[in-house]
Amino acid sequence: MRFNTGIMDVHVHAHGGCTVDGFLRNAVSHLSASGLDAENLLCVKHGRSACVTEPNALLAKALYPGRFNVLGNPTFGIGEFGTDREGMAAQVQDMIDGGIDGVKMADVNGEGRPLDHPDFDPIFDVLEKNDAPMIYHVGGFALSPGRQAFVKNHYQVENPPFLTYQGPADDDREESFNQRIQDANAVKFDQMERVLERHPKLRLILPHTYFHADDLDGLAAFLKRHPNVCVDLTPCDQIYYYLSQNPKRSREFLCDHSKRILFGTDNTIELDPLATIILIRSFLETDEKFFSVSWGFYVHGIGLPGDVLQDIYKNNYGRLFGREEVNTKKAAEYCDKVYDIIRKLEEMPQENQMEAAECGKRLREMK
Repeated sequence: MRFNTGIMDVHVHAHGGCTVDGFLRNAVSHLSASGLDAENLLCVKHGRSACVTEPNALLAKALYPGRFNVLGNPTFGIGEFGTDREGMAAQVQDMIDGGIDGVKMADVNGEGRPLDHPDFDPIFDVLEKNDAPMIYHVGGFALSPGRQAFVKNHYQVENPPFLTYQGPADDDREESFNQRIQDANAVKFDQMERVLERHPKLRLILPHTYFHADDLDGLAAFLKRHPNVCVDLTPCDQIYYYLSQNPKRSREFLCDHSKRILFGTDNTIELDPLATIILIRSFLETDEKFFSVSWGFYVHGIGLPGDVLQDIYKNNYGRLFGREEVNTKKAAEYCDKVYDIIRKLEEMPQENQMEAAECGKRLREMK
């Protein structure tokens, strides 16, 4: 049942280590469960012993044309991939040549280096040269103000533990915005300005409204300064708290900048996608006020018009991500190159190493 037809999710995490067939089953089942038209799979490389997911995601993209896109994760911590300036450029170019759409990074990937460190310029140069998109997680929110939970039973009775009062930790309380995180964000935002001054053609997507949901005027000014940058509406739940505080202003902002905003969930292909999709759609499509159990606060919908929803749900995704079929020969060569690197990593289980080789084999067998 295609109950979310006409919507593409720009922000879905893909993990591996579950065999090639297991990965494909997870991806296809997750897409089916979501009812979405397409999902953009964000790959990860967490360390020398962890699985590498780009080959699996690339195979899914090749097998199901138009249903999946892929952003690869260049690694700074596995030297065998090449982590100097030339190596970083080569990592990204190899991904793009193999059929991966672009890059996914986070501000913690740089292992302590500032976001505008020259070591990262080769990555941005390759993306600009290839007109390839990038999702870059920059910033963070503290706990949501006004977060609450259902009141628990203070008297011990026969009921599930999650209904029984556990003491002060269960008391309703308001969490103030953490000044330390706010100060850290300011530093990162300054660094990002310098990155974009050097790389104005970078097709950048900043998730979680660039952690500016509490400062829409500042976000509007940022988008005006950098016309190639977009943001997505992926929760961190805090953004929906702040957007709900002034629904009229939030609606005005999303309408004015509808060409620069994408739908995203932060779901993973191993978990049920519907709860997050329902919450986001309820916020965007209705003017109702409703309580979110998972987020712990009331959300006030903004009831966007149909043309704005079309931009956020589908048009902007289609503009940023190509829909051409994968060149299976080049994709197989990329998988072979990844396997040749990771097969030398003694820390990685052989079964995980062999997933890359198996993906290359299956891609070569495709007509």
